Amino acid sequence: MTYIKTELGLTALKDRHTVALSRGQRSALILFDGIRSAGAVLAATGALGVSKADIDTLVTKGRLQAAPDSKREAARPPQDAPQTDFASSTLAAHYADMELPVAPNTPEERMRRYQKAYPLATQITAKLGLRGFRLNLAVESAQGFEGLVALLPKMRAAVGDEGIKPMVDALEGR
Repeated sequence: MTYIKTELGLTALKDRHTVALSRGQRSALILFDGIRSAGAVLAATGALGVSKADIDTLVTKGRLQAAPDSKREAARPPQDAPQTDFASSTLAAHYADMELPVAPNTPEERMRRYQKAYPLATQITAKLGLRGFRLNLAVESAQGFEGLVALLPKMRAAVGDEGIKPMVDALEGR
């Protein structure tokens, strides 16, 4: 089942001091967008101790309501739409002349690509020595796959196309 925030729920998020929400309930309320299922939200907030009872409480207090199917369907791409991933679309914006592979856009695949590309990024910036110190700090603070993709233009400016080719390949899943 999917839920969306009600006006009361939005007010509870905006004014956190007047409405008694536990940290877990607040996190769950933030994640409900009419697209994510209750199971997905429970999986994401399970470490905070959120249970089905917390979601039921949010529903009974009027902070959540069942999502209409039309909103969920509108958010989904059509079945015949081409599957593109974050890497392809973001890299294409920076490297319009590159042929990029199409891959499924799953969190597991993005994590796998990040884990493969991160050591390559640190190696590339380490070769720059003191000149690459700030770039190295940016790589170390990059938040996941998207963070590394965002750093590609700066890395390209520092080492050129050939220098970042292994990292680009890892981000593309090659």
